[in-house]
Amino acid sequence: MPARPVPAEIALGVLLDRFRRAGHGVVLLALALPAVIPVPLAGLPAGLGLLVAGMRLLLGSERPWLPGALRRVRLPRPMVGAALGRFVRLLRRAGLRPRRRLEALGGPWGRQLAGLAVLINAGVILLPLPLGNQLPALAVASFGLGLLRRDGALLLAGHALTAAGLAWAATLLLVGHRLASWATLLLWN
Repeated sequence: MPARPVPAEIALGVLLDRFRRAGHGVVLLALALPAVIPVPLAGLPAGLGLLVAGMRLLLGSERPWLPGALRRVRLPRPMVGAALGRFVRLLRRAGLRPRRRLEALGGPWGRQLAGLAVLINAGVILLPLPLGNQLPALAVASFGLGLLRRDGALLLAGHALTAAGLAWAATLLLVGHRLASWATLLLWN
C-alpha cells in the first residue's frame, strides 16, 4: 500500500487536536506571549481569550476550544516545524527544561486549580494598569508550559507568579488611588 502524501499545510484545529490535553498549554502560551509586551491594550484580546481558556480548564474540559474560523486557518507545515524548533531552542537558552515532575499537580484537580488561576490572571491582564500585565502573563506562560509538559514544578511557579502578580496589581491600584487623591487635593484646594 503506497504511503499517502503529507499535505503542505495543516489546519490550526488539527494541529491543536494532536496535542490532546496538552493543547491547553499551547493555547495558554500563545495567549500569554502578547500580554507580556508593555503596549497599551495589547492585553485586551489576550485577556479575553484567557478568560475562555481558564474557564474551560476550570470546568475540566479535556481539550481547548477555538472558534471555527481559527480552527480552519491553515499554516504551512515547514513554518510550524521551524516555529516549534525555535521555541525549543529558546527554552533551552533560557535554561528552562520542562520535564515530568510532581505529576500529581497536573491531575484533574491541579488542572482545575490552574484554570482558576488563569481566570484570575486574565482579570488582572484586562485591567488598564501600567506594567500590570507582565507578571500575570508570565504566570499564564508558566501554566502553559507546565500543562504542555506535565511539569508540576512549573505549575507551582505559575501559582507563585499569580500571587506576585496580584500583589503587584494591588500595589499599582493603591498607589494610583493615592496619587489621584493627592492630585485632587492639590488642584481643588
